[in-house]
This record gives sequence, C-alpha cells and structure tokens, in this order.
Amino acid sequence: MSSTQRILNAYRSSLRATKVAFNNDFTTLNEARNKIRQEIKSEKSISNPKLNIEERVELLEKVSEFLKHNIVQAVKKDTDDSRYVLNIHKDTELGDNEDIKVKKKSTLKAGNTTGGCCGNGQIELQEKTN
Repeated sequence: MSSTQRILNAYRSSLRATKVAFNNDFTTLNEARNKIRQEIKSEKSISNPKLNIEERVELLEKVSEFLKHNIVQAVKKDTDDSRYVLNIHKDTELGDNEDIKVKKKSTLKAGNTTGGCCGNGQIELQEKTN
C-alpha cells in the first residue's frame, strides 16, 4: 500500500472513530476532528514536531483504535440528574478485572519472617501508648 493510501485510510479511520466515541456530543466531536485535520494538513506535527510521516500515521492509527475501544460516553438520564447511562458499543473493550480479583500477598509479617521486604529479621509489633 502506498504511503498516500495509508495516510488516507488512517484519516478516514480516525474520523469514524471520533463518530463512535463522541456520538451526539457535537462540540467534542468537532474539536477532535479539527485537531486531526490540523495534524494531517500541517507539514510537521504540531504536537510532536520530531515525528516523521510514518510515525505520525502510526500514531493516528493508535489514536483511532484507542478512541474506538476505550472511550465510553456517559449521558445524563432525563428523569434523574444524578444518574448517567453509559453508551457501550460493540467495539468497547470490556476488561475482566482479573488483576483486581487476584488477592495480593503481603510481604510484611509479624514474628519470624522467611523473606519478603525484611529478609530473615524479626519484626515486633508494639501497641502505641500515650
């Protein structure tokens, strides 16, 4: 694929990603699209002037993927001002929170230790007296 075709594909993909991420939020949608247009049209990247064209296209592709998979809109419900509805779509990445579910082991123990942060030393827990 030619570099011009890759640039156009990345540009179109980024516009579609902004539509998915910021649907019905016209202010944010327009700002995101204007920023993408500025970056595409400029000779050098405005926010990252050291990037060459290949790196800029790669960055644009990554931003498009991030917008599509990681941004979720929250919209206030009409009936209650304190409630929001999340607009989760088919491309939204839903994590399984596996790292939170795994209980972390404590490295600090009272009494004799066999490793951890204190090596083979002994730790004494004393009650604070005033």
